[in-house]
Amino acid sequence: GAVGGKAVGKHGKTVSVWSAAEVSLDDRKKAAEELVRRVVGEKSAQAFKIEVVEKLPEAQDFFEIKETGATGDTGVILLRGSSGVAVASALNWYLRYDAHVDTSWNTPFPVSLQSPPPMPKKFTRRRAMVKWGYYENVCTFSYSQAWWQWERWEKEIDWMAMSGINLPLALTGQEYILHKVFTKLGLSQAVIDTFFTGPAFLAWNRMLNIKEWEGPLSMSWIQGQKNLQIKILDRERSLGMTPVLPAFAGGVPDEFSDKYPDVELKHHGNWGGFPEAKCCVSFISPTNKMFKEIGQMFISELRGVYGSDHYYSCDTFNENRPSASQGVGGLGYLTAASHAVFEAMRASDPDAVWFMQGWLFFNDKRYWKAPQLEAYLDGVPHGRLVILDLFTEVHPVWKRKDLARPTAIEKRPWIWNMLHSFGGNSGMYGRMHVISSDPVIAHQESQAMSGVGITTEGIEQNPAVYELMAEMRWHEAPIDPSTWLSLWAHRRLGPNASPARLEEARKAWDVIGKTVYSCPTLQMGQPKSMIECRPRMDLYTGYIANSDFMPIRRHYPDCKLVEAWKHLRAATLADSRGDDSYEPTPAALFDLVDVTRQVMSDAFARHFVNLVGYSQAHETNVLSRTHTNNLPAGNLKTYQDAVDRMELLQGIIMDLDKLMATQPLTLLGKWITDARAWGENEEESDALEANARNLLTLWGPRGEISDYASRQWSGLISGYYLPRWELFFKHLESVLKGGYTFDQANFARELLGFEQGWQDSKQADVDDEPAKPLGDARKIVEEIVAKYEKHIVETCAEDIYAEPLPPSPHSTGANPLEDQLAGRQR
Repeated sequence: GAVGGKAVGKHGKTVSVWSAAEVSLDDRKKAAEELVRRVVGEKSAQAFKIEVVEKLPEAQDFFEIKETGATGDTGVILLRGSSGVAVASALNWYLRYDAHVDTSWNTPFPVSLQSPPPMPKKFTRRRAMVKWGYYENVCTFSYSQAWWQWERWEKEIDWMAMSGINLPLALTGQEYILHKVFTKLGLSQAVIDTFFTGPAFLAWNRMLNIKEWEGPLSMSWIQGQKNLQIKILDRERSLGMTPVLPAFAGGVPDEFSDKYPDVELKHHGNWGGFPEAKCCVSFISPTNKMFKEIGQMFISELRGVYGSDHYYSCDTFNENRPSASQGVGGLGYLTAASHAVFEAMRASDPDAVWFMQGWLFFNDKRYWKAPQLEAYLDGVPHGRLVILDLFTEVHPVWKRKDLARPTAIEKRPWIWNMLHSFGGNSGMYGRMHVISSDPVIAHQESQAMSGVGITTEGIEQNPAVYELMAEMRWHEAPIDPSTWLSLWAHRRLGPNASPARLEEARKAWDVIGKTVYSCPTLQMGQPKSMIECRPRMDLYTGYIANSDFMPIRRHYPDCKLVEAWKHLRAATLADSRGDDSYEPTPAALFDLVDVTRQVMSDAFARHFVNLVGYSQAHETNVLSRTHTNNLPAGNLKTYQDAVDRMELLQGIIMDLDKLMATQPLTLLGKWITDARAWGENEEESDALEANARNLLTLWGPRGEISDYASRQWSGLISGYYLPRWELFFKHLESVLKGGYTFDQANFARELLGFEQGWQDSKQADVDDEPAKPLGDARKIVEEIVAKYEKHIVETCAEDIYAEPLPPSPHSTGANPLEDQLAGRQR
């Protein structure tokens, strides 16, 4: 049953909306009206009339848009829907397709809407294809949202509602509950401090991968996150969303057994190559009766503070394989384990439903064969478990090729999700040809498919891909990506762009849609720029850590992106004749900068390969391994040519940094300023800054998961990536002069020294990390064109991958989990 308001005294401030079901029709309408005002501004909001109507419990959500009775000379736009989310989706549909206004991460709210707002072209009614629009991955809370305050969350929740998301993962503030439970169990603060990681790494602490790294958590952080979660939940529920809250996954501090010697603790295996003191988390086996007691306590405390909609997220074996050392007695253990996890939820909330990330069924499919899958899923009653197929756009587990149909997964409710980004990297990539049709086809094929969702690890990149994916909840038939992108091009440029500019933008997006955003292979994620990698002569082979998730090799012909870039410049840059007063929207500027960034990154890779080709031909000791194919040296013939090339490459990096400084979403300084703002005092702010720096760079004490979450952000490019390349070129220059053999091991040691030193830098002492955008994006792009276009165009047709590459001990065909256990994966 619902938790009563009387818990307030016991817990201090608690949520005011205990569950979405309790929100009255009137309050739902009020929440929708407030959202409209935030998104379009007070004045424009007067042109809208809002109606929220009840629907039958089994019916799907719907919305309607139509022009209705006039006020004075203008009509009124009626937005009618079955929930706050449905009304917000109607508003988004109107802004996209009637007003040509962008509503993505790149556009500040309130949006700029012409006055009076244009009337809808026609009556629109859309019915949701599926019940749920799901959002978020456990990792997103660290890779993107670690430092968000309420203001940024408020915008995201508005964006979620407008994107049809009604099932958000809501994990903020769970440490407040766990801290309370640990304290009630008699654990001291000193013991608790050995368990929690620092704020940037909580995602992996919650999934029982690591402990203590960059910790402890301060009480002010724990309390601040609790207060933030209360605001998040109140807003989400008022708009008709059903938040998925955390449940107890079993992790406890190592010293738990000092207090409870009779409770046998198990230990997860090594994760990510972390030192043992920071990983191998102790946990109570789900089959131990203490697990249920603590799990019940956790849910009870959680509901007392945050209320509950009966939906809980819990991952017990995420990148942690059940093993004999954990007391596995075969399949019976798996059934008992999942049964115990669910019973711990149900003991405190009789209506509990468990939402489980299905990542393990892909990531460790060698272990999770049909018998193991059936056994594990059988522990939970039907209808009480929903499986998030986390990576459906590349590797759907609901119909895994090695399993007989119907699979154990599709016998239960499951959700089709796009993962897309690992670590929130910057590279351009997408599978629009899949996401625009496969959710519809899967829904026709599997009656158990109950939702579509976005489960990316990091947001605020490749917005077109995310906007299309979110819209799929409102499509009951496949759509054509080219047609969709043509309309996208219009709203990115904005309603004031001339027909000639629109034509250029449409051409640009058509090329991007058919190449960069239609990855033809099963490539798992965005291409990683060499600029963000630890420099190595054989980088071009793509054998970098985590290359399964972020390959070096691009999945599109470089020249195609260069072609799109030319069109986009014609659409966005100032008109050379000076007779066009077009002012680009923030979205148009982001696109111009982002495509320029990718073109420059690709050019860097090609020019670096030529440098390696020259070095290989002139100095046999340059490459650390035996390579059979000779790389093209381009027009490099002399030592001076090679030195000039190194200067060109460093210039590309510096100009990229200047370019990215123009965009609000690509600033290291903002990330660090936001982290420091959570500190109660200078010392805590310094610790938070160290968290913020480490996650994006070394990701661990010695680079255990180095550059996994790399970004092409201003400040990071100039302050971290550039010095690494400068150091590398210094070594290479000496080698080419004939001074000595290139010693990769020696270079790597020197490099780690620099990287570890950078972790301790303080924002106050660094000049090149602006927290606010600087410079004129259009001017900087024009400078880049003048300086580099020749270098970009003359090499863009070069394809070093036409020949088979040499074999490598790091074959990317390896099993992701095996690699990860060996310390190569995240």
